[in-house]
Amino acid sequence: MGMSTVMRELLGVTAQAREWEPGFDARRAADVRIDRVADERMTEFIAGQEKVVVDAWLQPWLQPAGTAVNVWFESDHRSRAMKCAVSFLRNGEERSLAASSDLVAAKDLFSREQFARLYGISFSYSPEVFDLRCDNSGFIRTPTVDDSDRGIRDFQRVLMRDVEGLLADRPS
Repeated sequence: MGMSTVMRELLGVTAQAREWEPGFDARRAADVRIDRVADERMTEFIAGQEKVVVDAWLQPWLQPAGTAVNVWFESDHRSRAMKCAVSFLRNGEERSLAASSDLVAAKDLFSREQFARLYGISFSYSPEVFDLRCDNSGFIRTPTVDDSDRGIRDFQRVLMRDVEGLLADRPS
C-alpha cells in the first residue's frame, strides 16, 4: 500500500496521472481532513505490519521510531518531471517535459506548505529521521514507459542492496 493509492482513493482519482493535477491539491488545501485521514490510514497500516515499505513523504515524521526503515528518495527535478510525464503516458495522455516540470514544481511547493501548515514540519532530508538516503536521479533516461520500467527495475536492485546492507549492519 502506498500513500499515492490512499490519496487517489480519498480524492476519487481513477487515473494515476490525475494525482499530478493542481485541482486535487486545491481540494486538499481546502479540506485538510483529506491529508489527515490519509496520514492516519498509513500510520495504522504500518502499525499492523512486521515489515513494510511505505511510499509516503511525511510518514517518517508521523510514525513511532523504529517501526520501519525510513528511506529518503532523492531525485533531481528533471528526473521527477520525466516520471510525471510517464504517469500521463501510462494513462494514454501526453504531457510535455516542460508542462510536467511545472506540475512537479507546483506539487512540491504545495506539499511543503501543506506539511508545514498541518504538522509544523519543514520537509527536507533529515538524517535524524531517515535511516538511508538513495538517489534515483538518472534511472529514467527518456520520458517513455519502457525506459521508466527499465529504470524502476534498475533502481529497485540498487535500493534493495542498500536496504539489505543497512539491515545487515544493525544489531539483531
